[in-house]
Parts: sequence; C-alpha cells; structure tokens
Amino acid sequence: MPGLVGVASSKMSDDELVNCVCKMRDAILHEQFHRGDCLHSSSGVCASRGHIGIIQTAEQPASHDGVHVWIDGELYNRPELRARAGGDAVCCDDASLIGQLYREDETLSFLKDVDGIYSAVVVDTRRKRVHLIIDRYGLRHLYWRLEGEVFAWASEVKAFLALPTFTPHIDPESVNDFFGLGYLLEDRTWFTDVKLLPPGSVLSLGMQAGTIAILKYWGWDNIKSLPANVREDEVINELGRLFSAAVQRHSQADVPVGVSVSGGLDSRALLAAMPANGSQPIHAVTLGKHGCDDIRIAAEVARIKPAMHHVVELSSSNWLQQRTAGVWYTDGQQDLLHMHALVSVKEQRKHYAINLNGFLGDAVLGGSYLFDRRWSLAEKVNQRGRRFINEGTRLTNNFFQNRIPFFSNALMEFAFSIPETLLAHSYVYNKMLLAKYPQFFDTIPWQSTGVPISSSRALVWTSQKARGASRRLRKVAGAFGVKFEAMQDYHNYPA
Repeated sequence: MPGLVGVASSKMSDDELVNCVCKMRDAILHEQFHRGDCLHSSSGVCASRGHIGIIQTAEQPASHDGVHVWIDGELYNRPELRARAGGDAVCCDDASLIGQLYREDETLSFLKDVDGIYSAVVVDTRRKRVHLIIDRYGLRHLYWRLEGEVFAWASEVKAFLALPTFTPHIDPESVNDFFGLGYLLEDRTWFTDVKLLPPGSVLSLGMQAGTIAILKYWGWDNIKSLPANVREDEVINELGRLFSAAVQRHSQADVPVGVSVSGGLDSRALLAAMPANGSQPIHAVTLGKHGCDDIRIAAEVARIKPAMHHVVELSSSNWLQQRTAGVWYTDGQQDLLHMHALVSVKEQRKHYAINLNGFLGDAVLGGSYLFDRRWSLAEKVNQRGRRFINEGTRLTNNFFQNRIPFFSNALMEFAFSIPETLLAHSYVYNKMLLAKYPQFFDTIPWQSTGVPISSSRALVWTSQKARGASRRLRKVAGAFGVKFEAMQDYHNYPA
C-alpha cells in the first residue's frame, strides 16, 4: 500500500537521491487514485510519501525549525496529544503534531502515550538525525536497509529495488517461514538485508557517524495484570465502556465510515456500537458465496441497526481476478488463498472511505490466542496477527482506510490485563456483548457455532458435533460423486 519512502546518504549526489526516491515513490503507487507527494531533499536526505487521498491529504513533510515529518496512518488521541504539545496552532495535522511533540521532547518519550496505527519519519537537520517510528503494535509496516553510507526506508519492500546498488538476495529463513507457516516471522522479509521495524520501536540514524540504534519505547510487559479475584461484573462493565468509546472515536471522520460485516462476532459488535450519522445511512458490505451463513446473518444484523446492506458474491468467475496484483501489492508476503477481500474492495469504496475492521477482535477480547504452546499471547499477536492476518488489512488499505477499534490503547491494555480464566473461550467478551447489545447477539446465531452466544454449553456442543458430522458426511458423499454445499462456509474453493 502507499506509504513512506526515503534515502539518507552522504555518498549519493542530490540528483542521484532525487532520482532514486522518485522511483521508490512510484513503485508503491498502484491504483489510478493513489497520489504521490512532491519530493523533499536537503542535507543528504531525500524523502516522499504516497497515499490514497482519504486521510493525511495535506502535502508532507510538515516542516518547522529544521524538523521535517512524514506520517503514514493516523493518530486517534489528538486532543490529548495537542494538550501535551501546548495546543500550539502549528499542530493542525498529525505530521505537524508529531513534529511539535518531538521539538519539545527529542527523547521521544511521548511515543508511549500515542494512540494510533501509523508509521512516521522524522528528519532533524539540526541534529543530523533520522528517526523511523512505528506504532505500538507495528501494524503500519516500515522497512529499512543500511548498506555502507546509504540508509533507506520504505513502506513496501519492492521500493528498495530502485536503489542503484541493491541486489536482492532471497532469505532462506523466509522461504522456510512462508512454506511452513504461510507467512514470514519476526523482522524478516524476502530479502536478506531488508528488515521490518519491530513494533513499538524507533530506529535512529546518526547521519554523521552512519550508525543506527533501535529503541523499544513500549512493550507488552508495560501492561499490569488485574488481580485474580477481580469482580466479573466490573470487568464486563469496563470492557463494554472501553469498547464503545473506541468505536465512537474511530467512527469520527469527515468522510463516510462503513463496516465490513460477516457472520462473526467482531464485525457485528462494531456495527452495533457505531454511532448514528445524522441523516446519512451506515453502509455495511458482506462478502460470501450465494446463500451462505455470513450473508444471511449479516443481513439480519444490518436490518436491526439499521444499515444499508450490500452483498458481494464470491464465485468461480471473480475469485482470482485481482489476486495476482495482490501478490505485488503485498510484496509476496500474503498467499493467494487469503486475498478474498480483494473481491469486495470496489463495492466498499463506492459506499465509504473508512472501513471499521474487526481485526483480531477474537484474539484481543475473545481469548482465541490463549494457550498456544508455541507462543505467548503477546507473541502470537506479534507473529500471526502482525505478519499474517494484518497482511489482509494492509492489502485493502490500497482502496480505503481501515480502522481497527480493537487496537485502541485503552481497550488493549485493559483486555490484556484480564485474568486468563475470564478471557478464555470468549467468556467476558460474550457477557459484555449480550449485556450491551442484546438485540444483536441474544437470538442471532454466531457463524462459527451455528447458535447464538447466549446458548447453553450443551447446545453449543451439540451444534458443533452436528456440523462435524455434516462435514464427514459430505466427504464420504463426495467420494461417491454426490456433492452438496455447506452453507456455513463463505466460500467453496474446491469448486
């Protein structure tokens, strides 16, 4: 997706820098509506940005007193950050706000209090330093490379192909990751000497010495656990308050905000919590095969809201069309099978510019990432969440701006402080949803189980056993040439 690009080098001439960064910027502009900022070059640094024309539309960098700032993504707690910056008038946009905060605190200690999904570059010509910044969770990717006296950064790996001295070499560990797990791990990319900036960190380049240092400004161990004997009703009430506040804040925009709704819990919860937008209808888009449970459940949920419901059918005639382009968009870091969201992006873009996305809601509030023997909860969010599930979000960010309310700082900090006994198996999550949005959850089934989350454990168990038996029956019938579809699945890829 469009984002940030730049090069810092005392070795390259101004013309070489400009020519190189121009090619880098053009490499990350994929659609006709993608826009590229002008190039900014000074003191051995050249940088630029690409965007989709929805957020951060003002030309960047934001420059003041020798400090130049580019940002990809957005901040969500602007009022609090502006107050911290003294409410200065120069803080009219996110890039200016980061610049103001940096000039007042060059240690960057303010970053731990920033609530947002973003990456940013700060070029300080006074101190001859370049800082690459990424959000707490590392979801707005920023890659970097240092070779000799040439330091480069980009939001997409393919941009490094524009560097005149760069020869790509495939990292064998990345090959093992991709064909073993289906995605890359840690800070690895397909290329041996191009790395992904770790979550919650700042990479600082001292231009005169040509040295880099990576500082971790936030980590999961910053979150303190609630006492084991915390009252269940207090947890449920606070969870509901924080979730509602997060969705309210993420729904604020000067452009239409919609939601991609499935038959799951997370997207349904987002739609339920969305505030009314005056006379403007809320739009919800659902992707799936004709007659599937996702479409049926989403239609019922949209009727209750109410919201304008739009269906995009996933079929043999449209499932593959855009996915080869998707390989290029994602630097080959997402496999074809998981690019189904590309089928609906044009329909979504017709109705709204910002999409509320239920990214990892089940992991944050539902506890679905607990008890994995390979990784801790935080590690699984960093690995599978950031490097696999997030690729779908980054892919669709080429068409509209995804906002992920479940990753609001206050909500995340509280959710990760809840004792595992309450978090596991969606226990407090379900309780909160039933208490706060009963009309959306009390009687409408959950696609995953086929019954509402208000159902008894016995009914859930019975439904899951029946579904398992149905799957086995279809497999046996298929061996004899008899085929019938299961409506609980949104796709039928074997066909």
